Amino acid sequence: MTINLKGKDILAISDWDKGELGQVLDLAFKLKHMGTASRSLDILKGKTLLLLWFKRSTRTWNSFTGAMEQLGGFVRSRDAKDLWIRIEETGGTGNEESLKDTALVLDRYIDALGIRLTDITPEQIGRLPEWGDAQAVMQKLADYMKAPVINLASDMHHPTQSMADIMVMKEHLGDVKGKKSVLMWAYSPRIQGRGSAHGFPLVSATFGMDVTIACPAGYEFDPAIMTKIQSECAKAGSKFEISHDVKKALEGADAIYPRNWRQRFYLDAAAEENERRLAAQHKDWQLTESLLKVTNNARFMHTMPFSRGYEVEASVADGPNAIIYDQAENLLHMRKAFLASLLADSSVLEKL
Repeated sequence: MTINLKGKDILAISDWDKGELGQVLDLAFKLKHMGTASRSLDILKGKTLLLLWFKRSTRTWNSFTGAMEQLGGFVRSRDAKDLWIRIEETGGTGNEESLKDTALVLDRYIDALGIRLTDITPEQIGRLPEWGDAQAVMQKLADYMKAPVINLASDMHHPTQSMADIMVMKEHLGDVKGKKSVLMWAYSPRIQGRGSAHGFPLVSATFGMDVTIACPAGYEFDPAIMTKIQSECAKAGSKFEISHDVKKALEGADAIYPRNWRQRFYLDAAAEENERRLAAQHKDWQLTESLLKVTNNARFMHTMPFSRGYEVEASVADGPNAIIYDQAENLLHMRKAFLASLLADSSVLEKL
């Protein structure tokens, strides 16, 4: 029986159960296998999606725009600075519009809101930002709005990306239950956030994979995220491990995601320089052909953009174990599946 997901927010993988996620995943595969026929379905004709960006995008913007248009809907895309929006309920200069008022007005115009907010400054909230602040803003919008709110990447989660990650692993590994996925911290001169990094082990655990997080000491995730990953592993009866020995961590791996992430959330100029100094102590944390030899012919994955020659050797990125372009393509199919699930009647989806 089809689960009715119409109107549901997608802010984090952990907000949905495996049955709900599995249904969207099945729909994404169905849409992909339909080929060009899925580009003119018109099942969202007359529906409008607003994409609101506090940070630029390549894959997320293009795939969500393509997904909505191919399903027959309209897309509006705006830089957040073009709106009179204040992310906190109080404070500001007096020239901005409150989050509540913005949400309630947008709710009259659109059928779904996608928002990317990964970084917050002290000026925006009147204190030093912490992990979860950007996610909390998205939750407030969702609480105010009747239309579904879609997380296009926050400081904590990037759920539609995470589902594209599991989709590509199922394509290349078959049944993923019991397979080993490794999230590997990797050096990069480009200091990155944690949203998609949190999501990879979480979605792997949700679908029954053994999960290893390999990182230098000091780069562990916050306890709330670790508890969620451990809980999903426990439910699935799979293994969970944190390792500071990258070679040992990669032994027997089936999928590896080498990615840089920072220790602290807010980085002013001094803090960012300190992060670069700390990261530079671990330049040997790179996915190489030599390390691939200890794996189970592991696939190289990345949400992109990645630092070629830093996070991963160019020969690995361009080699036969790389599935990054399939992974990126699946963003289109997965986001079609989410939009269709959130905005179309389940009876319509059953006829596809």
